[in-house]
Amino acid sequence: MQSSQMSPSGVFDGPMPWTWIVANRYQSTMTSAPKEAHSSIMRFGESISMGIDLHRAVDAIPGLVWTAYSDGRIDFVNQRWCEYTGLSNQEASGEGWRAAVHPEDLPRLLESWESIVASGRPGEAEARLRRFDGVYQWFLFQVSPLIDAAGEIVKWCGINSDIETRKRAEAVLSMHEHCFQLIVDGLPAVMLLMGPDGELVHVNRHALEYAGVSFEELKTWSTRIHPDDRQATMASVKAAMASGEPYDAETRHLRADGTYRWFHSQGFPLKDNEGRPVLWYFFLTDIDDRKHAEALLAGEKRMLEMVAQGLPVLDALCELVEAIDNDCHAGILLLDHVGSNHFRRGGASPFAAKVVDELDGAPLTGKLGPCATAVITQSPMFVEDVASDPRWPSVWRKLSEATELRACWSMPIMSRTNETLGVFSIYRKAPGVPTQFQRDMMGRLAHLAAIAIERVCSDRALKRSEECWRAIVETTPECVNVVARDGTMLRVNSAIGVLLGVPDADALIGKCFYDFVAPEHRQAYIQFNQDVCEGRKGFLEFDIITVEGERSHMETHAAPMLGSDGGVVQLGVMRDITARKRASEELLRSAALMAKAQQLSGCGSFYWCAADDEIIWSDQLYRIFDITLGTRITLDLIATRVHPKDLHLMTDMVERSKVGENLEVDHRLLLPDGKIKYLHLEGLARRDSRGQVEYIGAIQDVTDRRESEEALSRLRVELIHVARVNSLGALTASIAHEINQPLAGIITNASTGLRMLGAKSPNIEGALETLRRTLRDGRRAAEVMTRLRALFSKKMISNEAVDLIEAVHEVAELLRSEIRSNRIAMRLEADDDIPIVTGDRVQLQQVILNLLINAVEAMRGVEDRLRQLLIRIEWDGGDQVRVAVSDTGVGIDPAQAAKLFDGFYSTKKEGMGIGLSVCRTIIESHGGRLWATPNRRHGATFSFCVPVQAQDNLGSEHADTTAHDGRTP
Repeated sequence: MQSSQMSPSGVFDGPMPWTWIVANRYQSTMTSAPKEAHSSIMRFGESISMGIDLHRAVDAIPGLVWTAYSDGRIDFVNQRWCEYTGLSNQEASGEGWRAAVHPEDLPRLLESWESIVASGRPGEAEARLRRFDGVYQWFLFQVSPLIDAAGEIVKWCGINSDIETRKRAEAVLSMHEHCFQLIVDGLPAVMLLMGPDGELVHVNRHALEYAGVSFEELKTWSTRIHPDDRQATMASVKAAMASGEPYDAETRHLRADGTYRWFHSQGFPLKDNEGRPVLWYFFLTDIDDRKHAEALLAGEKRMLEMVAQGLPVLDALCELVEAIDNDCHAGILLLDHVGSNHFRRGGASPFAAKVVDELDGAPLTGKLGPCATAVITQSPMFVEDVASDPRWPSVWRKLSEATELRACWSMPIMSRTNETLGVFSIYRKAPGVPTQFQRDMMGRLAHLAAIAIERVCSDRALKRSEECWRAIVETTPECVNVVARDGTMLRVNSAIGVLLGVPDADALIGKCFYDFVAPEHRQAYIQFNQDVCEGRKGFLEFDIITVEGERSHMETHAAPMLGSDGGVVQLGVMRDITARKRASEELLRSAALMAKAQQLSGCGSFYWCAADDEIIWSDQLYRIFDITLGTRITLDLIATRVHPKDLHLMTDMVERSKVGENLEVDHRLLLPDGKIKYLHLEGLARRDSRGQVEYIGAIQDVTDRRESEEALSRLRVELIHVARVNSLGALTASIAHEINQPLAGIITNASTGLRMLGAKSPNIEGALETLRRTLRDGRRAAEVMTRLRALFSKKMISNEAVDLIEAVHEVAELLRSEIRSNRIAMRLEADDDIPIVTGDRVQLQQVILNLLINAVEAMRGVEDRLRQLLIRIEWDGGDQVRVAVSDTGVGIDPAQAAKLFDGFYSTKKEGMGIGLSVCRTIIESHGGRLWATPNRRHGATFSFCVPVQAQDNLGSEHADTTAHDGRTP
């Protein structure tokens, strides 16, 4: 019997082995009759050839024997044929035999006869013959050609063997096979039958449907095992077949759609009487969902362990999806923070990383695709095929096509407070919607992601809190310690280590704090610690003794807290108040010293709240203003002491206080006894808790200093005058020349006029002209004397508009004779639009004169080069004008340039050393500066610059004024 195909796969269950055995048994018992019939035919042919009587030979054969021609006509049937069919030899001859054949079988029988005859070889066919009683039974028609000596077929000899019993057995077997096939195909599993050599011989319908291939293609069943499982599986199957022991394993097999699923494979051998396997039944049960559930459960456990250990979870979570279902690729996108409108990368499996990276930093809008939609709607979004779904923008569809990911299933990640933390997405290459297991998996993994994200956030918050607490504790100068009920130090900060003289504060942990408390305070501290550990907050002052034996006075604020073992311990914050105690002891003495210092310095302090007109004075201010100590101070009372000419300064100060400006005022007091005091006031503005302006400041009696400054100013004026007078000697020849010239002109003009008038014919016009020249020379002599008087007069400083070009011309005119006599070429250069400066004209000309005289004297001994004097007036950047006097004289030593302006320092043998010192004082009083530089080749250049604008304090320390504006520059 031939086996029929059933179904693919390769697992056998071993049902109904009896049917198979019965079928083979029937086949073996029923095939013997045709063989015997064939032997009878051969003997019949031999009998004819040997000349044996035909009738006796035919009757000896156990079967229905007949002979026929090639055209199918019967020429002889034996007695048994006639007895069985009920037809006589004459009735059966020719084509009469056909009446005994079943009408349904006759065409097929004739067709087989023609085929056998055409082949010229023995053959057989099956058909039903009618018995004499009209009952049809199955017979096997076997024929063989009868060949003569020439090799020609002369007849065909046939015999019909009764196969009714075999046919019935075959029908029963077919029915059993059909039932077996129905049972095997109805099993919810894959079933395979293999030979002892592992060759596939039969499969059920589920195997063919699962594999999606034919039975012949399924014979290479080993290639459909997952590559990772193939080697181990083949080795296990071979070992089981070799040993004859049942086979049991879990392996992955390829499905028709290209995916692998897990199966529980069981193999059972069918053994012969000698115990040798002749057939193997393999039964494969689909356990893919169970394996996925187990993998998911194990993965969840592993993920939770990673969360508990603080390890990164999100990437591992995405990789878990691929491990559970290799067709799924997961990615996680987070929000920057709760309520954010931008995605950031959370995690991704390798295949989904491109999509996740592309969406990293993308804005959260509905146009972004399923991920953003799931976040916005806070509900799952399952898209079967992104590439063909018109709801999503082309950018998203292009991304899907570029990554070959078609399906996108997104699940929002929700916090415990129902806030969206991000989105968990699964991507697949093939379009589709998630199964119930995949939906459940997404929900569970999204929940795990929420746990992991919240754990990370809480860990970060806790870490920040701990770092903040540690930073506070470690940076605070206070001593923080945690003390157990028995006094053991459980936790300390570095400050307490410094306090106790222990470099490593951690070395104090485990030691008893009571040992550091001074003996006289120890019992009080022990009771204090017990009270705190009973749950009461407390405060205590006590002394401690450091490891170096030093004593410090401490105060501690303590509160109860739970320790790591659940017991109550003391959290104490201690502060070293040794210095404060000493300070409090010094405070009274300091106050007394302050009062004495204010009295000696003539300075008193004050507080003034401008909004409430509240004024608080120190005792010294009462003495300065000559007001009885304790009198309530008001602005009106202060106004009675202010000099009438300075009341406007007080009014201005009050106005400035309204906008919160800092105050600095110089003013005078006019006391009841007529005495005048000069005061300097400074007040620092600030705002109180109400936002009101208040002042804290000081008032100093500067009367003595003012009088000293005025005396000093007078001395300075004297010194400057001395310096001018000292310059007079250098100008004697030049002055004499300047005066002699106009005097000589006057004499000459007078003589000439007399002659013109004394002539016989007086020349009136000529005489008038000589008189005019006489007047001109007289005025010129007078101007020289005026300039000399102005330059060398002794007077106080006065500010006026000064044209520096004109001032330089005037001084140069005085020195013109001196310059000529020393063969000096003088040149004056000035920029255009040199502005007018404000200052004391006489003092500025004194500086110019001194510099010119020094330049002339520096060139007197020069013989090897031209003596040149250049006066340059120019802008000196910004708002200053610069005057530079450059010569080609002996020059200066750069190392001594700074000393030239020191008092009583001179490089001349006959010099007094006060000229340049006074010049510097004059220029600095004008707000400028004076300096000297050596020239590159010969000589030196002395320069000074003064501001264009007048200075408010110009000459204030020299001026003798009785009114002040009170403001600082």
